[in-house]
Amino acid sequence: MLGMIRVITLQDELAIHRHGALIEERFGLRVLSRCIPDQPQGVFDAETEAASVPKILALAQELERSGCSAIGISCAADPALDEARAAVRIPVLGAGSCAAHLALTSARRVGVLTILHEIPPRITDILGSACVGMDRPDGVTTTLDLNTPAGRAGALAGAARLVERGAEAIVLACTGFATIGLAAELEKKLGVRAFDPILALGAAAAAAAVWNEPEL
Repeated sequence: MLGMIRVITLQDELAIHRHGALIEERFGLRVLSRCIPDQPQGVFDAETEAASVPKILALAQELERSGCSAIGISCAADPALDEARAAVRIPVLGAGSCAAHLALTSARRVGVLTILHEIPPRITDILGSACVGMDRPDGVTTTLDLNTPAGRAGALAGAARLVERGAEAIVLACTGFATIGLAAELEKKLGVRAFDPILALGAAAAAAAVWNEPEL
């Protein structure tokens, strides 16, 4: 079972499990979803990321005790990834790094679409010279802004600018893009591979589950 840590405070159980449900539907994994407390706007800058770290560590340990065999951090900035890996004995996957690694399997020139003012450092490190740069939707500052018509239109425009700069693939460096199903729309409208961070995390978790299956 995959334990999914949502780095935004949500009250509705369907909303809390939305990213886990995407993974269950696509990969057939069981997912137990939990969200961190007291961060209704999620993680979107250095201050909110720092505030999330102890909460993520507490949830990672709780999910391990609950019987999860792996943990996913549902944030493209991968907050507390190294700390969580040190705190538990099961694999911990970051949505951003999973998407970046997967993008390199199919493209030599990769753009990054984010709501931040810079690319998350772990994604930058993974992409290296393959990165053609970043773009961000106009008027979007938190993941909640993507759930508006203007936020979605801004995301499409930002992705189009990355394609104009030569991107052969796009890493969606915010899990809010998964919530609105942006990857499929970009691939249809722009003809470019778009890597959804939640589905990338799910692919990595599914591969880990197969790798760790006992031999018959």
